[in-house]
Amino acid sequence: MLHFSGEELGLYGSKFYTEHPLVDVKQVNYMINMDMVGRLNDSSKVLTIGGIGTSPAWPSILKMNEQTDFTIKVDSSGTGPSDHTSFYRKDLPVLFFFTGLHTDYHKPSDDAQLINYSGTRKIVQYISRIIDQTPAAEKLAFTKTKEQQMGGGRFKVSIGIMPDYTFSGQGVKADGVIDGRPAQKAGVQAGDVIIQLGEHLITSVETYMQALNRFDKGQQTTVTIKRGNEIKEFAISF
Repeated sequence: MLHFSGEELGLYGSKFYTEHPLVDVKQVNYMINMDMVGRLNDSSKVLTIGGIGTSPAWPSILKMNEQTDFTIKVDSSGTGPSDHTSFYRKDLPVLFFFTGLHTDYHKPSDDAQLINYSGTRKIVQYISRIIDQTPAAEKLAFTKTKEQQMGGGRFKVSIGIMPDYTFSGQGVKADGVIDGRPAQKAGVQAGDVIIQLGEHLITSVETYMQALNRFDKGQQTTVTIKRGNEIKEFAISF
């Protein structure tokens, strides 16, 4: 069990560890990353599992552990805005478990009484079963996946939303909007789905990140969102 610091500055802690490991990385079979698994929504029960494309063994192992405690959403990519990316870049299979962002993210209101302890226990038990089903005697095959350009510290600007990584529709759904940041000042609300940024169509988190890279601090543009059945456009300043 490892704990890393400096994740949101650019995965500094996990990157340093993989470059100066206590155990030779070549001896490591795989890495499991539990990043924000404490706020399982009791209504949707969505648990996102990333990295299933990093080894041909993962889909069958997950299938052996099918259950009804969660609504599982999967993503094949081995990269993303969390520490498993550092291990993936060392050609290690990874799995990333995540219950989604919430409105208390990065706020003093994110207190212990809001943790879903029952849900967290079920997630840990589920992951334990996956570990038990994963062959320990033979090394898992590694497969490269399409990269998500989402790592910390890579973008010149930010509009200040928390994307809902479990959203499966077209666009990027704002799971939360940070007070005082460009999106909130422009009028974007939690639950809005961003479908265009300037002239750039937004179909996924990846295209959203690509669009952000086109802008510089101080620039102005428009953000187009879908709110329910309405389409709205706001002026936004970075």
